[in-house]
Amino acid sequence: MNRFLDRLAYLAAILALLYAGASHLRFPEGEDARRPAVRFAAPPPDSRPPAAAPGAPVLTIEVPEKRPSTGTAFAIGGGWWLTARHVADGCDSVGLVTAPRRAARARRVVLHPDADLALLSADLDPEPLPLATASLRRGQDGFAIGYPQGAPGDVHARFMGRARLRSVGRYRTDEPILAWAERRRVPDRLPALGGLSGGPMLDERGAAIGVTVAASERRGRVMTSDPASIRWLLAEAGVAPDPDAQAAVFAAGNFTGRGDELRKDLRVAKVVCDVRGPYRRRRS
Repeated sequence: MNRFLDRLAYLAAILALLYAGASHLRFPEGEDARRPAVRFAAPPPDSRPPAAAPGAPVLTIEVPEKRPSTGTAFAIGGGWWLTARHVADGCDSVGLVTAPRRAARARRVVLHPDADLALLSADLDPEPLPLATASLRRGQDGFAIGYPQGAPGDVHARFMGRARLRSVGRYRTDEPILAWAERRRVPDRLPALGGLSGGPMLDERGAAIGVTVAASERRGRVMTSDPASIRWLLAEAGVAPDPDAQAAVFAAGNFTGRGDELRKDLRVAKVVCDVRGPYRRRRS
């Protein structure tokens, strides 16, 4: 695994939404497209984000200048949504797509200071997805749901192990991640998974194990956030996921149908990031 993930330092360069184009958003009447209120989840003195395990295989990804793009997010309750940081960071407006060329504007964005994770707050509150609490086991199934290439698509994968992801460039993070071996993607003709970033990786009970943050350029590997990073962000932002959230059983034979149900119910939504001018570098 170490040798393979070291080679991915060159190949694993999909910050998955960056190659999926986005059109300008149209917001409901009475809303505007001003930059959403953005803040970092600032850790108190006695709390720090979870660190990557010493000696874990390291992947390095360059975060380029922001441009209009698409990604994925999923509801966790109370109008809050989880997504990847690189999906929401640096946008003049962020929207959760509710219909063709219509979106619910994100009013607040909370960024993890040292992981590719973000929270969105919007006036859109569908049935939330539960967050997984069971321990991971090597070889277990996972199902990534979202909008690769800006269109509905899903991936069946199996858990390989833990690694470390370093993001450099526009911002810098250093975080523990989970590595998954891709088994099947739907539709099969997808050339890449750009746009799947920010979507949930679900276990067989339909609970979110992690957030998709990167994939290899060629078929093979999907990377997701560590559950500990998600728990830390929620705690520091004061966001409590819905304890009564219901899930549906996932399996290799039904995951595409389950994914369609989640998208239809807007429990998993496409994210559109609009950037109107040159990106101004932000210290992080």
